[in-house]
Amino acid sequence: MASDSEQFVSMNSAQLRAHFRAARRALSKAQQRESAQQLAAHFWRSAAFHHAESIAFYLAADGELSVEFLLEAALAADKRCFLPIAKIDDCSMRFVRYEGDASSLIVNAWGIPEPDPTGDTIAATDLDLVLVPLVACDKHGNRLGRGKGFYDRAFDFVRASSAPANPPLLVGIAHECQICPTPLPHESWDVPLAAIATPTRLLVSATESD
Repeated sequence: MASDSEQFVSMNSAQLRAHFRAARRALSKAQQRESAQQLAAHFWRSAAFHHAESIAFYLAADGELSVEFLLEAALAADKRCFLPIAKIDDCSMRFVRYEGDASSLIVNAWGIPEPDPTGDTIAATDLDLVLVPLVACDKHGNRLGRGKGFYDRAFDFVRASSAPANPPLLVGIAHECQICPTPLPHESWDVPLAAIATPTRLLVSATESD
């Protein structure tokens, strides 16, 4: 019988997405809320969150681990908070200021609320911290998203030789059940995560710690 690790090694990206999506969807609403509270309870005390002035958040969908409590904490601390707006035709993404008015959000084609597109925009290079949603990740900082490449396109500059001296810190937000025990398949254009935050811990990727 194949071990759990062997099971994941034999899967392609589509199969991995299906597996980890099912795992996070299986969590109850109570478990999801408790996980979001636990995440906020430890991550808001981290140096990454404390020192960041401009932070990109996301609004959870499809079982993603919610960062709603972290967003509330950041707004209360007068940090500059931003939410992504996704452009379907070219899979690009920009970040618009959000100041806590949920009534100003507009539901996009995927059913995900987005900020008013006329709001203040920040260049991706000027963000200090980016909380990145994901379907799955591994300890090396590899990430499987929804497959459209929005975050890889937006933060491609971090892989360039001309990258800014202090690029945004990309932190993947994951339930423990979304961390793959074996390396995930990845392409040369994939932008790796610097760290992964779960409800109970903050993991620096093996690539970053080398």
